[in-house]
Order: sequence, then C-alpha cells, then structure tokens
Amino acid sequence: MSEPASLNMLLERVAEGDKPALKSLYGQVAARLFAVLLRMVNRREVAEDLLQDVFVTVWRKAHQFDARRGSAEAWLFSMTRRKAIDRLRISYREVVGRDEDIAMLEPYSDGYGGWHDTETHMTIRACLKTLRPDVHRALQLCYTYGLTHEELAAEMKVPVGTAKSWVRRGLAQIRDSLNGHGPT
Repeated sequence: MSEPASLNMLLERVAEGDKPALKSLYGQVAARLFAVLLRMVNRREVAEDLLQDVFVTVWRKAHQFDARRGSAEAWLFSMTRRKAIDRLRISYREVVGRDEDIAMLEPYSDGYGGWHDTETHMTIRACLKTLRPDVHRALQLCYTYGLTHEELAAEMKVPVGTAKSWVRRGLAQIRDSLNGHGPT
C-alpha cells in the first residue's frame, strides 16, 4: 500500500478511536512534522510541545478528515503549519510594544541569511531603520513570524498586492545595502 493511502487509512482508523493507529501514524510522520515545526519556531522545546499538540488535535479532530478533499499528509502538514503560525503570533503579541528590530529576533526563514556575520548584521540593522514602518513590520511578520502574503495582508488590513510590494521593497532595500549601494 502506498504511503498516502496508508496515512489516509490510519487517519480514518484514528477517527474511530483506534489508539494503535495513532501510534502508527505518529511513527510514520512525526519526524517530518517536527522538522517543519523546528524550522518555523526555531526552538526545539517549543517544536516538541507543538508536535504533541498536533497529535492531541489529530486524536480529537480526526473525524473531520475527508479523503475526498485531500490527502492525510496534506491535512497533517496544514494543521502543523497552523499550530506553528498560531504560536508565532502569540510570541509576536508578547513582543509588540517593544521597539525591537527584526535583526534582534531569530529569523525562522533563510530570507535574511548571513546575519551571524557582525558587519552584515550591522548593515541590516542600519537599513531596517531607514525602512518605512509598514515595510519594516511587513518584513518582520513574514520572515520572523512566518506569515504568508495573504496572512500578512489580513493582519495589516491591506490588499495582498500591497503586502507583497512592501515585502519586495524591503528586501530590495536590504539587498542594495548589502551590495554596498546603501538604502534606497
């Protein structure tokens, strides 16, 4: 039996209250789900807690899975991603009000690779200070907290095209600063 069919079957058995099926499901996908969580939240202990929360939710909501609408794998990864984003939003709310630079926060994405180099770090910090506040916040929400462009638009109450433009503009300014052209 193929893995997608196997996962679908296991999830359907979990929906019926089959604990060994939950254990088998965990064995097949936990490592991949954990990798996604760890990449998004950047903290092992938080990723471990979230993985446990994902499987508690799977146990409680497996009956909502419908194989006609998509695969079990897609359902699981979607739930996992939502859990991580919810956690990042909580973290974001905890730091709102503090005037922290994006550069001071550990990015979850490779979008700002090279920050560990002191000169690069200082250049990025200087560039971030020149960004318009909405562009700065858009970059922070996307690259530190993992919001998609659609989620960013909803959070900032702007059209998706505007959100995308702010992210592109901010990244272009940072790239120009790193290439020695200074902020634009």
